[in-house]
Amino acid sequence: MSNVPSDMFFESVVRPEQNNRLLLDSLCERFTYHSREDWVDRLTRGLVTLNGEVANVGSVAHTDDRVVYHVENYTEPEVPTDFKVVFEDEEFLVVAKPAGTPVHHTGHIFYNTFTAIVRRGTDCETATPMHRLDRDTGGLMLFAKYVESAARFQKNLDRILLRKFYLAVVEGVFPEGETRCDFPLRELPDDPIRLRMHRVEGGKECHTVFKHLATFEREFPAQLEPGANHKFSLVEAELLTGRKHQIRAHLAELGFPIVGDRLYSHGGEFYQKMARGGGLDEADFAVLGAHSQMLYAYKAEVQLPYWNAPRTFENYDFPDDMKSLLTGVLETVG
Repeated sequence: MSNVPSDMFFESVVRPEQNNRLLLDSLCERFTYHSREDWVDRLTRGLVTLNGEVANVGSVAHTDDRVVYHVENYTEPEVPTDFKVVFEDEEFLVVAKPAGTPVHHTGHIFYNTFTAIVRRGTDCETATPMHRLDRDTGGLMLFAKYVESAARFQKNLDRILLRKFYLAVVEGVFPEGETRCDFPLRELPDDPIRLRMHRVEGGKECHTVFKHLATFEREFPAQLEPGANHKFSLVEAELLTGRKHQIRAHLAELGFPIVGDRLYSHGGEFYQKMARGGGLDEADFAVLGAHSQMLYAYKAEVQLPYWNAPRTFENYDFPDDMKSLLTGVLETVG
């Protein structure tokens, strides 16, 4: 874990639609995590500057003005900040992200995003992720070291990031061999969990190839009969398209939600509990089967434009629960 500075400065630029309006109105509309009264207080206390000058409640903002907001006694939820550099050259990095760390900022995490962690940890201030992983998914990510490199290759990412493979642990006995899933996915407006993806005709085209690697037995944390074993399957997933939550949603729709997935297992009740502001306790984790979901981006095939042939990178730094559950299993996989 990394110490978060107690004083943070957040910068933004005034948008055209807010031109020649009170800065106070602009702040209230864009940054709704503070009430109007809170923004009045912060402006009154000199915590906001406009183009380098201390702003006040009467300050008028114009397009492209630079706004800096000083946050006192800043705190963030703790997230893992360890990572491994698997490959590095003059233009690119392949790094292993820990599960539980968001790639980009969220409503509560700005300092310890994975992008910021990589930039601080590699002294490469412009390191830019070429793709993303869900916050709760760990594994390999490709970063461009410079903004110019990212811009040059982002639109044709499939030419350099050729294939991506994940390992997932699911409950039950997954079908032998390969299973191709082509369920289209999209959100449902009447779902109480708006970001959850569902199999819906007319949804976004999605293609995943799953391969059964092993089925094994372990005692499940919340097993009603202590000592009784429970069947799990280790599955490899290759993304052929890259939609939001694609692997998680496809496995859930196939009837094999990922162990520890708070959103797609147990009807999403544990995600909803967290969304209501309630933390999860050990009894919840026992039902889920793990403290973090057992999905890991373990292998990537990369072809940088100046290489003669593709290279494959692998990493197995699973979250502790997943590592423990898979003890002795990977060795049996051919």
